[in-house]
Amino acid sequence: MRRMKQLSSGFSLIEILVIITTIGILAGILLPVLMSARKSARKNQCFSNLQQLGHAFSMYLSDWNGYYPAPGGLFGNFNYWHQVGDGGLVSYIGDNGGLGTIWCCPELTSWQGRWPARTYSMNSYLRNPPDIEYPGCIGILEGCPESKIEEPRRTILLYEGIPVAPGWPDSQDYIYRCGNWTCVRGYYTRERPYPLTIQSYNPWHGKKNNYLYCDGHLRSFVPHKFPNDPPRDRNNEWFVEKSKQSGRPR
Repeated sequence: MRRMKQLSSGFSLIEILVIITTIGILAGILLPVLMSARKSARKNQCFSNLQQLGHAFSMYLSDWNGYYPAPGGLFGNFNYWHQVGDGGLVSYIGDNGGLGTIWCCPELTSWQGRWPARTYSMNSYLRNPPDIEYPGCIGILEGCPESKIEEPRRTILLYEGIPVAPGWPDSQDYIYRCGNWTCVRGYYTRERPYPLTIQSYNPWHGKKNNYLYCDGHLRSFVPHKFPNDPPRDRNNEWFVEKSKQSGRPR
């Protein structure tokens, strides 16, 4: 009877504390693992988004005699790669942006902009003529012909941009339609963030961003950091006509 009474008396305070401590230790071990797995899943989904956008670019090139859509410009135009209308890649994708679509990295969880959400931007140098710096490029509304890209495997097509903060004209949330390495999230430092932007010093995926190249392959790497611009030579993965960059004044 005494043994049955001891068994039915429940857990002691010490036993309960041991169980709570064990659960806390397990949670401390598993939580970082789960968070890492979640980040990895988001990065892979971002890769998948860029891959699908790469297929859309391929179809566009096929339909438009080997010409890319224009990265952007000063005024709206039907051949901009992404827009509210049905031009550019929109007709190949089936929608024109928004959270949860292939236009957005899943790391973006909220958006209150004037236009549908998009986190990816196009390399601004992919115009005809190519490699024109801002602001001279904004009047060029023709995309680059595929034949002008000297090394497609080493030329960036899409990258992950910097969200601008509320306060910019006519917008709440916005990411530039195109740009170069200075428009990549993570280019700026925490000490010198870009004004009126959101975490311009933080890459989208930890220390790295995802990139789509003109030949369709994907890479993830640490972005260039302010104020160190990429070299103006054949090692630069932004310029189209790399052979013309060597010796060019900075």
